[in-house]
Amino acid sequence: MADLGYYKMHALIIDDFENFRGTLYKMLMDLGVGNVDSAASGEEALRFCKARAYDLILCDNNLGKGKSGQQVLEELRTTDNPCSDSLFILVSAENSKSIIMAAYDYEPDAYLAKPITPKALDQRLGRLMEQRVELKTIQTAQKSGDTQGAIAACKDRIAAGSRYTNACQKILAQLYLDNQNVSAAEEIYRNVLEARELEWAQIGMVKTKLAQNDLLGAQQWVENLLQSNPLCMKAYDLQAEVYKLQNDFDGLQNILQKATELSPLSIVRQQSLGNIAQQNNDLVTATNALRRAVKLGEHSCFDRASVHSLFAQSTIDLYSIDKELAKPLVREAISCVINLEDNFGKSNLRKVESLLLESQLQVCNGDQRRAQEALSSAQSALGNTKDDSALDVQIEMVRALRMLGKTEEAQQQLGDLLHRYAGSEDKLQKLDVLLDEPRSEKNKLMVAEINKKGISLYNAKDFTAAADAFKTALQKLPNHIGLRLNYVQAMIDKLKGNFNSAISEKIQQTFTKTTSIISQSHPQYQRYKQLNDVYNGLVRANEKK
Repeated sequence: MADLGYYKMHALIIDDFENFRGTLYKMLMDLGVGNVDSAASGEEALRFCKARAYDLILCDNNLGKGKSGQQVLEELRTTDNPCSDSLFILVSAENSKSIIMAAYDYEPDAYLAKPITPKALDQRLGRLMEQRVELKTIQTAQKSGDTQGAIAACKDRIAAGSRYTNACQKILAQLYLDNQNVSAAEEIYRNVLEARELEWAQIGMVKTKLAQNDLLGAQQWVENLLQSNPLCMKAYDLQAEVYKLQNDFDGLQNILQKATELSPLSIVRQQSLGNIAQQNNDLVTATNALRRAVKLGEHSCFDRASVHSLFAQSTIDLYSIDKELAKPLVREAISCVINLEDNFGKSNLRKVESLLLESQLQVCNGDQRRAQEALSSAQSALGNTKDDSALDVQIEMVRALRMLGKTEEAQQQLGDLLHRYAGSEDKLQKLDVLLDEPRSEKNKLMVAEINKKGISLYNAKDFTAAADAFKTALQKLPNHIGLRLNYVQAMIDKLKGNFNSAISEKIQQTFTKTTSIISQSHPQYQRYKQLNDVYNGLVRANEKK
């Protein structure tokens, strides 16, 4: 075997068991590795990795308390550090599908199952190092930002008939894509696929079609990819991107649900699912996904304060339509918001936000005293600020006042905000979320266009498309009574054609929420009552069958 330069290598072993670190240390020294460091935890390893570049990292997936091996890999691959392109071998005694799939999302260079033998380590390391030596010129050029140098080096290796031609083609096509030379990238992917159906080339074709804004073509390629490999998680991500570009939010939610069922430990997909389900007003799915995202966020570099806040908000919204479903989550959500400052840093606005969310959650918990205390603390901390940066928490203040039944005070606060921002279109767009009729010009226009489109679809008896149109507008204007009733009317006509319990549940949830925000003096109150009667009649007729 060629000299792979093991004696020059600097390796890092990460494992919480001292005996295993010692065993791996001896194996690496016997292979001739020049320098070997050890870390007993993910946190210690990351400190080492910020201080120097390692050629090789051998990391156990289960590191006890603190970061897991997967989380170490995530952080090294997605943040700026000297080890972002180090060889990373994930070691594990675990063989569960969810753990392996989650780890593969961030592409370790290899996966080794315990127990590890010297021969297995030697063979795996040998193959990795041979490839690294062969591709060194390319990777050096990439790392220094020399794109043309990297392209030339790729072509050179391919022309020389390198054993790693496929790897060179994959890098070259991606370089072309990154530099908007889409036709050159497509030519490589197509040539590769003519010879062999390789997954990376199929993924490349989807990316190519997306770059060409050919959504139909991207859709076809991604469907073919999922048909040939239903466990390809990158295909699910690309399918989600296609749905997003098509504004198909139901399709986007469905594909994220499939992806999270296959790989439930992916925090980023759970966050995305929670966000889109919240927008789609599917509060059960949203709350469950966000709850999982919060749990997975512990020790993860992808943990976000906004996800914790959204979990709390989603729980509050779920409580407004189904108290029994929400109750088991309320204490967890309270704990989540109480710890917001400890987990994400102290600031006055974050403190006010956490108190306002806690106040609403305490109402859900049936504890009016604590709800009032949290609200009073929030009002005291916020004071009479007129700082524009406080608008989001002032919107949350209005929600909290409404939740505590302080309707007049909420209306006064909202009136003050509308007066203050009367000439500010972007601020009015934010405030529209609290109103039953938008004040911003953009949202007024949107409502007019959506109503025109939705009513046209309704008159054409395409009730599904009509309901989808109204639902899209409700994502931005959840308190708009007219849109709510238009949505319900389309759904009721859909239900008349085929009584479906899922559709019936969505109608019931929409009515429950509408009941909490419509007053008897509202111009559309009679219509609301008539639609409610029609729906209840359909339910009774179905029960008699």
